[in-house]
Amino acid sequence: MGLFSTPKTVLHAKNGGTDIYLDKKENNVFSFGINLWSRCPDSDINSLNACFKENNISVLTIIIPDDVVITKSFIYDSQITTIEKSEVISLAESFIQFKIQPDLLDYNLIAGDNKTIIQSRIYDPNKIATLKYNLERLSLKSFSFEPASKLIASVMSRFNQKEFFLLYPLSLSEYSLILCKQDSVYLTSTLKSNQLEVQKIINYSNLYFANPTTKFYYPHDRDLEIVTNQELEKTPYNSAQIASQFKKSTNLPLPVLGSFLKDAPQTVIINSSTDNSSIKKPMENKKNLLPLIAVFVVATTLASIAIWYVLNKNSSPETESPITQQPTPTITETTPTATPTPSVVVEVDKKIKIQVLNATDINGQAGSLKTKFVKLGFSNVTTGNTSTKATENTINLKASLATSSSYFQSQFADFTVSADLKENSSYDAVVTIGTDLSKSAKTTPTE
Repeated sequence: MGLFSTPKTVLHAKNGGTDIYLDKKENNVFSFGINLWSRCPDSDINSLNACFKENNISVLTIIIPDDVVITKSFIYDSQITTIEKSEVISLAESFIQFKIQPDLLDYNLIAGDNKTIIQSRIYDPNKIATLKYNLERLSLKSFSFEPASKLIASVMSRFNQKEFFLLYPLSLSEYSLILCKQDSVYLTSTLKSNQLEVQKIINYSNLYFANPTTKFYYPHDRDLEIVTNQELEKTPYNSAQIASQFKKSTNLPLPVLGSFLKDAPQTVIINSSTDNSSIKKPMENKKNLLPLIAVFVVATTLASIAIWYVLNKNSSPETESPITQQPTPTITETTPTATPTPSVVVEVDKKIKIQVLNATDINGQAGSLKTKFVKLGFSNVTTGNTSTKATENTINLKASLATSSSYFQSQFADFTVSADLKENSSYDAVVTIGTDLSKSAKTTPTE
C-alpha cells in the first residue's frame, strides 16, 4: 500500500446493520444501523456516502452472508469434464427455497475416484437485487461480492489443510455451518437455536471425502449443544486471537480478515495437529536478506577494484620513443552487440482454479488442453463448452495473478494472456479456445 493510498475496504452487510472495515490498526471500523438487504431511504444512502467521501473510499468488497449465497455440492457417479448449467439448477432446486436464476449461479467440477463433485454457489435473487439497488446509489467506482464462507475457509485453511467443519455465528441464535477442505467450501447450512442438530450434515461429508470429517471448529464464546452420534474433535476458535497472529486488528470478524488476507502471501505456518494457539512464526524477512546484501556489497566492491585496475593498466604511459612523424591512424569504433536480457518467468501456484472453455465446434479441445495443464502440475482444472464462439485463444487471469502472465505466455505461446478477470470469479484463470489447436505446435507446454 502506497503512502497516500486508501487501505482495502470491506463492507460487512448484516441483517439490521452495516459495518465498514478498513485494513488498518486503529479507527478501522464504521458501524451504521442501516439494513442494505431492504430498500434504503435517501438519508441512509447519504450517511454512507458521507463516510466514503471523508475516508476517500471508492472501491468496496461486499461480504455476502451464507443465508444469501448457499453452497451445495452434488455427486456424479462417474468422471465428467463438463455439465450444463441447466442440469446443475435441476440438481439444486429441490434444496433451495427460492427460484434459481442462471446468472446468479456458478459452479465448478472436482474429479474424484470414479466420481465427480459438482460445487455450486447459488445467490438469492431477491436479496441480491435489493443489495445492488442500494449499492448503485452510492458514490463508488466499483464493488465486488465475496461469500463469507469462502473467506472464512481461506483463513482457517492456514490452520488445517484437511477437511473440517466450522460453525460461524450469524446472530445470537443463528449459525452457518460450513464444510471445507483447505480453502474450498463444499457445503453451507443455516442452523437456528443453540441446540444444533448436525448429524445429517456430517453424513453428507462422508459422500465427498474418503474419511469421515471429525474436525469441528466452534466460536469460543458461545454456549452450544452440538447434537450428533459421531465422535467429533471439537476445537474452539477465537477470532481476535487469529487476527493478532496475522498482525491485523483484533476486532476483525473472520470473513473480513479473510478478505484482507486474500492477496497476502502465506506468512503463517500452523500446525494442524494443535489448536489455533500453536502457531510457528517464520523468520523475519530482514534477517533472511542480510547475508544476501552482504554478499552483494562484497561482490560489487571487488568488481569495482578489478575494473579500476584494468583501466589504469591500459592508460599507463609507455616508455618514451624518439618522435617520428607518422600518419594519423583511422580509428574505427565497434559497438558491441548488446546481450538480450532474458525475460523473467514468475512461477505460479499450481493449486489455482482453472476453467478451460471450448468456444469452437471442434470436439475434445478443452479436454486435450486440460491434459497439458495437468502435465504442468495444475491439479484443479475443469472443462466446459461455451455457446459464444471465439476466434482467438485467450487466458484471462485475476489481477492478483498478473505477475504470472509471463509464465502462461511462455507455456502457451499462441494464447493471448490478460489479467482482467473479476476478483469475485469462481476461477483464478479462464482459458478460452477459439482456434483449431491441432494446427499449431505452440500450445504444447514446456515440460
